[in-house]
Amino acid sequence: MKKIIVFLMCVFAVATSVIAETCEGHGGTLITAHVATDTGCDSKTCNGKTFCKSDKAMNWWSAFTWCESQGRTLAEFSSMCPGVSQTPAGTTGDCPNLQGKGDNQWVWSSLAYGSDYAFVVNLSSGAVLLGYRHHTNPYALCE
Repeated sequence: MKKIIVFLMCVFAVATSVIAETCEGHGGTLITAHVATDTGCDSKTCNGKTFCKSDKAMNWWSAFTWCESQGRTLAEFSSMCPGVSQTPAGTTGDCPNLQGKGDNQWVWSSLAYGSDYAFVVNLSSGAVLLGYRHHTNPYALCE
């Protein structure tokens, strides 16, 4: 049993290292969402998922392309903010899964709203808003 646990730990360490190299080698930074044991989280709002955030801000379409260039996809709102309604309130803590996971930077989700907007999440406050898809201020967030 001990050998199996050690083996699984080694596999996880190698997989995490490969994910980090892929992200950082393409001009990105790894971000791990909160886990259920973190303050303010429960199993419905926090999942510990790892994302890759671009180090350069870009528009929504460029964010899709940047993620695809790494063999990833632009993150779905439901995986960024599990259990959170798709209401852009702009209030601190709207998305506790990513709150406190970066500077005051907004990241794109793949969820479009109408023909001109998409949902964005602030990595500092966890606020959720609609971003104009042509704006180049938000960053890509890939899964």
